[in-house]
Amino acid sequence: MERGRNWYSHKPEGITETVEVKILDIMIQCDRMVEHCKPDIVVVMKREKRCMIVDVAVPGNTRVEGKEDEKVEKYQELRQEIVKLWGMKKVEVIAIVVGVLEAVSYRINDWLKRLDINIKVEHIQKTVLLGSAQILRRHLNM
Repeated sequence: MERGRNWYSHKPEGITETVEVKILDIMIQCDRMVEHCKPDIVVVMKREKRCMIVDVAVPGNTRVEGKEDEKVEKYQELRQEIVKLWGMKKVEVIAIVVGVLEAVSYRINDWLKRLDINIKVEHIQKTVLLGSAQILRRHLNM
């Protein structure tokens, strides 16, 4: 899969696909009205008939746990529709939530393990902190 030279310059396609995996960054079409049908990323493991709905949030530090629960609950209806429409054996909702000042949920390592990606939580925290600083500088015209 192609990617930008730097993580911050990468512009993903709406659909990226290989023989084994399909990654969607689009609104998911359903047979019926589903209020929340545009998660950040949907990863489809074709051979295993497994799907992961991934949503990312950067709330205030005191809202990390609540936001994580909110994200998981928000996509349950879409999860059920994907099982039915796409014939998936397993569909999981995964919430990656890191507070604006680096706070993380006690479940973040479990979420990352389910995604089967090798990344340190510290790198995610650093990315969030740098992004927060950039937004603050832009807002304050620094």
